[in-house]
Amino acid sequence: MMAGPGTGPQLEFPLDWQGRIVARADAPAVPMQIGQALQAFGMAAEPVPVNRSSQGRYVTYGVRVTIPDRLTWQQLGYALSRIDGVRSVF
Repeated sequence: MMAGPGTGPQLEFPLDWQGRIVARADAPAVPMQIGQALQAFGMAAEPVPVNRSSQGRYVTYGVRVTIPDRLTWQQLGYALSRIDGVRSVF
C-alpha cells in the first residue's frame, strides 16, 4: 500500500485479497453463494471456514483472490455483502 498526502493508505491493483466474510451459521447456502458471486467476477475460489463464534452463531469464511481494479473491488464487496446471511465483508 502507498499513502498519498492526507488521503490515508491507497490500494494498489491488482490486489491479492485475503478476504473474510462473516455469516450466520444457520445459513448453509452462504458458501455456495460466495462462490457464485466470485465466479460472476471471473474469480475461482472456494470459501473456507476459518473460524466460528464462541456461541456458534456465526462462521467466518476466508477467500483468496486477485482483484484487478478498484471498481471490481467495490462491486465484489457489494455483491458479497448482499448475500442473505452475510453480516460483514472485510
